[in-house]
Amino acid sequence: MSQSLYKLEHVNLSNSRYLVETPDFTNAPNLKRLILHGCTKLRNLHSSLGALKRLILLNLKGCTSLTSLPCNISWDSLEILILSGCTRLWKFPETVRNMNRLRQLDLDGIALEELPSSIGHLTGLTYLSLRSCKRLLSLPSAICGLTSLKTLALFGCSQLEEMPEGLGNLEHLEELDLSETAIRKFPSSITRLQNLRMLSFQRCSGLPPKSFLKRLVTGFWGNPNTGLVLPTSMSSTPCSLNVLDLSYCHLMDGGVPDDLSGLSSLQFLDLSGNDFTFLPESISQLSKLFIIYLRCCSQLRSLPELTSIIVYGNAPDCISLKARSIDINILVVDAGSAILKSTRKPLRLNERIIMAEIDVAARGVGIPMYFQNQSMGSSITISLNSDLDDSRKWVAYALYIFYEINDLESWESTRFTRLDCEELVFHFVTDEVPFKALLKFDTLQKFSNTIDTPAGYWIYVPRKWFDEKSNEVDTWSYIEVSITIGNPITKVEKCGAQLVYVQNFPEFIDAVFWHPHFTNKNSI
Repeated sequence: MSQSLYKLEHVNLSNSRYLVETPDFTNAPNLKRLILHGCTKLRNLHSSLGALKRLILLNLKGCTSLTSLPCNISWDSLEILILSGCTRLWKFPETVRNMNRLRQLDLDGIALEELPSSIGHLTGLTYLSLRSCKRLLSLPSAICGLTSLKTLALFGCSQLEEMPEGLGNLEHLEELDLSETAIRKFPSSITRLQNLRMLSFQRCSGLPPKSFLKRLVTGFWGNPNTGLVLPTSMSSTPCSLNVLDLSYCHLMDGGVPDDLSGLSSLQFLDLSGNDFTFLPESISQLSKLFIIYLRCCSQLRSLPELTSIIVYGNAPDCISLKARSIDINILVVDAGSAILKSTRKPLRLNERIIMAEIDVAARGVGIPMYFQNQSMGSSITISLNSDLDDSRKWVAYALYIFYEINDLESWESTRFTRLDCEELVFHFVTDEVPFKALLKFDTLQKFSNTIDTPAGYWIYVPRKWFDEKSNEVDTWSYIEVSITIGNPITKVEKCGAQLVYVQNFPEFIDAVFWHPHFTNKNSI
């Protein structure tokens, strides 16, 4: 590179199919962003890359031929390092002492068997993802020194059998995904994570451990297929927990503890694919719980009294279920989905504004077909028809949006990432003059998405909210909404809107709640 590149700050060589080695960056010392996403033949990183002290973002996602990083690294300014999909990368640098500013580290699907203890020096790290690192055998105790960590994603680390004892030291941890790992027992250290909001053990089914010695021991001392072992009491579980996924964990009768008193903030519980015949009565005491998934629970025979709780499952899969005729109604739609709801009190979803994140990466970036009214951009209008009678009144307004970061230049200057909080404002306008109403969320917190994936959200606004704003709702001919995001460098790409009626409420649930990792963000 020539001296004229001294002011070069941004290089994007994404999907350069024939790039085998990066150029010499010696004469580009001010480089801040280097994107090599999808360079599948890239094998070597020039040693000068390790000396870029002003580098903020390095994206090597999908560089499937890359086997190593520079030995000597001086990435003093680096904030985001993406190595996801570097399937031949088997080692992470031992020396990372000078990377105190690193906040996001994506290592999904790489070939490493262990992390170096030096990872404990990344004290500024808030997001660490090791999804589908199928060779990863253990985590170093040094990881417990990452006291700024908010998200730890270990989904698909199928040989990981234990968590470090010091896990409870991660005082700021909010999201812990242990899905599809070999963990067979609820780690006791989790009880010390007082800010934990999301915890997933999906498909931690208690299969035999990977190591020969442990298989031998379990062969002598008991049946390994006992399912995930939960504590006898959940009273010590962090009261901050909003989401708990125990789906497909081979839980049988007694597997779900009777004492659930510690789950006082729980809003979403996934128990799909388990083998119990009944659930503990204490579930009905979880006052904030509003969704339980019970898909593929073929042995389930009875449910406790569920006050103001929706239970969602597939009717053919819950063939043994006998609903209480007084307490529960079963509504079945053509698709075979069932919604069970308490009849003793009004349905909670008719009373509360709910906003949740949808895993867009898993669902794709399209708007669900349920939303017949769709629009590109950040605003949408739907027409209203006069209700013929009370039974046909719309009960809620549903909105689906997704957005993504569209300006890395501004991102670098504002230091926003999807781990930050933002303000999300919905501005409603109708033909009633001068009706204007704002619906604001001051803490739009990102959940599982990273800087290179779009985030999707749906929002459910009950009719009651509109009735409180106006006495003329029945006369409206349209509702227009525009969406504003407080972070100036994120952009709403698409949105969909739909009125929800009592008779099509099951379709709404089926369209929006089906994904096992949606997370309630705010309710009013």
